[in-house]
Amino acid sequence: MGQIKPAPQGHLFLAIMSASEHQRQATLEKVQTRFGEIMGAGPLFSVSDFTNYYESEFGRNLKKQFFIFKQPINLENAHQIKVWTNRIESQFVDNSGGQSHRQVNLDPGYLEPSKLVLFSTKNFSHRIYCGDGVFAEVTLIYEHGQFKILPWTYPDYYWEKNLEFLMQIRNEIVRLSRESSRQD
Repeated sequence: MGQIKPAPQGHLFLAIMSASEHQRQATLEKVQTRFGEIMGAGPLFSVSDFTNYYESEFGRNLKKQFFIFKQPINLENAHQIKVWTNRIESQFVDNSGGQSHRQVNLDPGYLEPSKLVLFSTKNFSHRIYCGDGVFAEVTLIYEHGQFKILPWTYPDYYWEKNLEFLMQIRNEIVRLSRESSRQD
């Protein structure tokens, strides 16, 4: 019989998508107030280079950027971060013109040395229910020295520059973990 252990830790991952630089920054500041210092920021990129899925809701010129936070988070109830980020999204809704349009989209998850996990409110065959209406999916796995894509991995997550960023941060997480282990 296996021993039940305390929940592991990971580093908060957040993708912020918006057509407005001001709203991206305001959103990032709210997240930093709760989760602290950023360990790294990936390149800012155009969402339309990968999909036009969001154009009807957000319009064109939509930009996205990945962030990893420095302070590890306990994964016991990490899915609740998605509940919280949905509340943040609701603060940036344009209700003009008779319809509601989000102006910011947040995709939270976590990075640990073996994988990148994203949280979603949408169920699908490869997603596992966590609670509070939130599902989790392993989006990338780390194997044999590189991140590997899965059949459901979105194209912007396996864009070369984003993979380079995630690899750099993953290596830093491993380095910090080894240093911490030596000090114990």
